[in-house]
Amino acid sequence: MVEQLNLWVDTLHPVWQFLAVFVIGVVPFLESYTGTLVGTVTGMPVLLAAAGAIAGNVLALVVAVRLGDRARRGLGRRASRPPSERRQKVTDRVDRYGVPVASLLAPTLMAISVTAFGMVAAGLDRRQVVVWQVVAVVVWAALFAAIGLGALSAFG
Repeated sequence: MVEQLNLWVDTLHPVWQFLAVFVIGVVPFLESYTGTLVGTVTGMPVLLAAAGAIAGNVLALVVAVRLGDRARRGLGRRASRPPSERRQKVTDRVDRYGVPVASLLAPTLMAISVTAFGMVAAGLDRRQVVVWQVVAVVVWAALFAAIGLGALSAFG
């Protein structure tokens, strides 16, 4: 079955291959790591699979950061209220571990774009969040590309 899938993917133009993993990369909870893994296992060139999935994930990330910034500004108008328990929890964890660690480990718990939204909405520096989330997107894509290549070599 994998061989048939590989043969079919080989017949597709690289633009269609890129777009397929791009769409997977945009979807929260699938993101760059799933897109890269699917692309790699289906026989796409690894760099093409990773580039498409990363591009889709970065697009979702940028949208999430913009929405988080709007949410923060909207919540800022009600500054007289103390922060919610959930918001305080996010802020406390990021204060404890820092944006880099929170960004790199967040995909083990929730979607990268959801994490970025929460961090920016909680008032963390937007640029720092974007930079470290993009690093996380690339690192996770590379990790899953290696897993895909390992699976291909182990199982043929």
